[in-house]
Amino acid sequence: MLIRPNRWLAGVVAAAAMMVVLAACGADEPTATPRPAATPTPADTMMEPTAEPGDTMMEPTAEPGDTMMEPTAEPGDTMMEEPTPTPRPAPTATPVPPPGFDAAEHFRGKTVRIVANSSPGGGTDTQGRVMAAFMSQYIPGNPRVVFTNQPNKPLEYIYAATEAAKDGTYVSWNSTPQLAFGFSDETLNIKRSTFQALGATIDPTRAWMTYDPVGNLGPSAADSCLWDYSGQSSTGGGAHGEFLLADELSDIAEGNPTLLASVFAAEQLNIPFRYFGFDTVDTNAVRLMWARGDINSTVRASLWYRFPVENPDWIPSGLMRAMAGMGPGQLKPNAQTEPHCADVREQFNEEQTFVFNSMMGPTNYASKTLWLPPGTPDHIADALSSAFEEALTTDQELIAKYGAVAGESPGWTGRAEIQAATLENEDLLQGSQAVIEAQKARLLPKYFSQYISG
Repeated sequence: MLIRPNRWLAGVVAAAAMMVVLAACGADEPTATPRPAATPTPADTMMEPTAEPGDTMMEPTAEPGDTMMEPTAEPGDTMMEEPTPTPRPAPTATPVPPPGFDAAEHFRGKTVRIVANSSPGGGTDTQGRVMAAFMSQYIPGNPRVVFTNQPNKPLEYIYAATEAAKDGTYVSWNSTPQLAFGFSDETLNIKRSTFQALGATIDPTRAWMTYDPVGNLGPSAADSCLWDYSGQSSTGGGAHGEFLLADELSDIAEGNPTLLASVFAAEQLNIPFRYFGFDTVDTNAVRLMWARGDINSTVRASLWYRFPVENPDWIPSGLMRAMAGMGPGQLKPNAQTEPHCADVREQFNEEQTFVFNSMMGPTNYASKTLWLPPGTPDHIADALSSAFEEALTTDQELIAKYGAVAGESPGWTGRAEIQAATLENEDLLQGSQAVIEAQKARLLPKYFSQYISG
């Protein structure tokens, strides 16, 4: 489900207040919790290896043992004014395919690769594999469809933008739109809006979730929310006595806006928390780190909806608790319960809300999105988008199986709406860059010095 910008910007300060110095937010910043020594990537063999940023770009390859799909041999800060979208011209009519274009003839005999920029076993991966298993019968010409993984997000982005085939045979499948990549030297400043959007399937709203809250944080965590620990140096008990989270080293290094928004929220609430850096922090890795006791919390989107399906006893037993809604929309009930706690922004003043929304909103306007490389002809993108839409809105077996792994039925957002929202949110993100850069310069040295020094 698409989250429109006017929802996540609700409550932003008026333009006159935008010139207030952000020092008001950080003047009474809590004393930083002492940082541990740099935590190495867990060595457990259950975690999938991730390509390092310096690795040569390789075409993603299918994981051995995949049974659903055939394997492939293919390789203190000044307040900004509220960001205002640049006016865009009215959309033009859908281009007419070239004379004689036959979508079935174009795809017949080809192999279409759907490439997830995540490790095998996580939510993006499993949802994508279910979807891909049905797509051959819906894509005109019934081409062979193969699902593969390239977990290094920047490398997959660059490959898709610069090297992948532009004939509809390479489809990127991403958990979020990675809009910030268009503003990074590392990803060649290639804007996401230059890609061809096909559509999106899932609500991107996030939740702060804590595993074994009583065991890790103490008895009060059974019915508390994040802000109930404001001003405390400890949660009052448990194995950890504080909120422990992890994020990917690549996100820390680049100052990913979503990561910054979560850190900013914890800091402004003045709760006891620490963040650790790992090579891979997808859903599989989070579950493994919970089981080992490395961390106890995460800020994620679709996992909230998946628990009733994958771990039906966790929420009723109290083993999992949503401690706050984290935007950009309002967290909805899952199949078992209403959210345990309200939205974190209800605890913020106007300045804090503006900064949080500037980081969380534009980069999380859609979830589980499908893209074709820049330069792919419109008529090919239209044909594929129609195929995915038909499959995900009419095939009851696919809808049921997708819902079983996602925890919520797919809610298709179409090609035109995603393309327009991408342009709009790029404008919003560009208008928020000064806020994001200021928070990046402040928060990374404060909480991640061991990962960015040298």
